[in-house]
Amino acid sequence: MMPETATITRIAPQEMGVTRLDIVRGLTGSERAVALYVSDMPTGRRRHSAEQLRDWIAQGFERLGREETARWGAFLRGHRLLDLNGLVSVQIQQRHEQRFPKAGRLVAADQQAASSVYRDRMSEETRLRNHVGEVDGDCPCRGTRRIRMHLEEGCDSLAMMCPVHAAATIRQMARA
Repeated sequence: MMPETATITRIAPQEMGVTRLDIVRGLTGSERAVALYVSDMPTGRRRHSAEQLRDWIAQGFERLGREETARWGAFLRGHRLLDLNGLVSVQIQQRHEQRFPKAGRLVAADQQAASSVYRDRMSEETRLRNHVGEVDGDCPCRGTRRIRMHLEEGCDSLAMMCPVHAAATIRQMARA
């Protein structure tokens, strides 16, 4: 007698009343880039229709699932914020390259994701979390939200706000 096999019935988003556009609008720019990276999207720099991009984004989202897409997207955003400030450690870079070994594909996915954000927009809830990033490894701020910078010997040290962990504070200060 064979043991029982557990089966999971997967319901397509369309069957639940969710359109591809709803899925896309619920993803941040980084999450869309991640979804495109893991999808069947060709890497070459060609123009694609809005509908085709939505299909690939939804496909990648379904492959990774909501939690992993959000997690990878947050790590991608965190890496970008650190990279813009020259703060990516060897450990963080290695983990980034393990997750995204094809740099050219990530660039293409990122460009297409940006196009998607411009064209399809985001839901209000998604827009509010679009700036959130995480660090996959030891952040240079070590949880303090501040990164010490040493100039010359004999000078006091300066500190900058962590672009990942103090992003909300930085955004508030920019608005003021």
